[in-house]
Amino acid sequence: MLKHQQKGLTLIEMLIALVLSLLVTGMVISMFTSSIGGHAQAIRTMRLNQDLRIAMDMMVRDIRRAGYWAGTNVASNPHATALSGGLPISITGSNCVVVSYDLDGDSDTSVEEFFGYRLNGLELETTKSSSATGTQPDCTGTFSAGWEDLLDTNTVQIDTLTFETYPALAASFAASPNKTVLITLEGTSRLDPNIKTVLSEEVRVRNEF
Repeated sequence: MLKHQQKGLTLIEMLIALVLSLLVTGMVISMFTSSIGGHAQAIRTMRLNQDLRIAMDMMVRDIRRAGYWAGTNVASNPHATALSGGLPISITGSNCVVVSYDLDGDSDTSVEEFFGYRLNGLELETTKSSSATGTQPDCTGTFSAGWEDLLDTNTVQIDTLTFETYPALAASFAASPNKTVLITLEGTSRLDPNIKTVLSEEVRVRNEF
């Protein structure tokens, strides 16, 4: 009796193979999609951290230099008393700071440089004045060049920005032996509201006044 050799697959075997191949393909696609999503989230997190870090570094740099003057006669320093309270730094409403210092080191006796940072809604704004007005900038309005967004408002939302004298002062800020400002900056990615970053840094004002 002759035995017939199988030369193909049965319909059931073909269906089983098709189902298995679909399952494997689905798993590969799911892993690939998950990998892409994780990569995109990592990029957005890194961008938010980088943007907030740049903004924090700028504020730290300017606050640290408050009151700096290249002149030799300390008593004639025009930046030491440029802002309200007779100081080179002014904090308004805890979310706006303005400082004055000799940026170009020209020892000019007129007040020429003001630098400000403020929270306006959900945006971090900055301003710079190089006109010799000798008047204090307005945190609630505009002065000289005016206020402008510091970060890309399409990708970064600022939830919190505060400036606090630290530690709590018994007397005035000018009389404190430890002139320190505590900055807190919190932001959210507009591309992914689940991504948030909080930065906090203490800044010691180096110049005595």
